[in-house]
Amino acid sequence: MNLYTERLALRDFVLSDWSALNAILTDPQVKRFMHFAAWDQEQRRDWLSQMIQETSDSPRVAYNRAITLLSDGHLIGWFGIGNTAFAEKGVRDFGYALARRFWRNGYMTEALQAVIEYEFTALGTRRIIAECDEQNPASARVMQKNGMRYQSVLHAVDHDGRQCVSLHYAIDRDEWRNART
Repeated sequence: MNLYTERLALRDFVLSDWSALNAILTDPQVKRFMHFAAWDQEQRRDWLSQMIQETSDSPRVAYNRAITLLSDGHLIGWFGIGNTAFAEKGVRDFGYALARRFWRNGYMTEALQAVIEYEFTALGTRRIIAECDEQNPASARVMQKNGMRYQSVLHAVDHDGRQCVSLHYAIDRDEWRNART
């Protein structure tokens, strides 16, 4: 199921997205806070293949979407949401990345808004959570603009073995509904 906003289309990835996605994933400024920061080209290609394969899973537990401009179809980012690592029913977490030249234009805020609405209305998700590095206030602001509330600070080791401090945000379906009325 594709999602559409005023300026964006969020769709499943296809193999022809490789070049644009790889450019995003290898930009040092984009990847500095991301789980794929240390991946080599083979790992990035495997990830794209995995995201494409997941589109045929039934039931589908993850949605990894290419963020594209509605005007010309240009791929500008990635948005992934799925069941949490804790397997708590009805709770989903997400991550995203946006090509640097598209930062500070409200695109990720717009994409997250569409994803939250789809999750709560079409999929029956009960709660959506996410975290961002404390040194990435722009990501925290995207979540805040979409009604997500700060929950806690998490001290952990990231996917690449580095110590990190993450800010945890969440929004419940009822909070989201109440904010819309």
